[in-house]
Amino acid sequence: MRAREKKEINVTVGRNIRIHRERAGYTRERLAELIEVSPRFLYDAECGAVGVSLTTLRRICETLGVSADAVLWPGDSREPSLAERLAHVDGRYVRVIEELIQKQLELLALASGGDDGKTRH
Repeated sequence: MRAREKKEINVTVGRNIRIHRERAGYTRERLAELIEVSPRFLYDAECGAVGVSLTTLRRICETLGVSADAVLWPGDSREPSLAERLAHVDGRYVRVIEELIQKQLELLALASGGDDGKTRH
């Protein structure tokens, strides 16, 4: 019995999933748990041995904060911008994130000698 040949798209998608998973700081086991698949399935997907469903692709993109393009196309393994990451955040958390960023900007202004700690908008 011959070993099954890997499809080029599965290899590309798997490589990109691994790159973005590692950038996000997730272990394979943790990402598998978050996207509701087994660690073995995620391993097989990252190796290109199996493909992922659209549902799984969506979960991966939402969890890692990357676009589907970043996973599907070769060569788009750059670090996603803040805007791209925020586009995948549940709307319930956007206001909290905005407040956290504002507080950080105020701290930076204070640390750099800003006179009133306020930042420009």
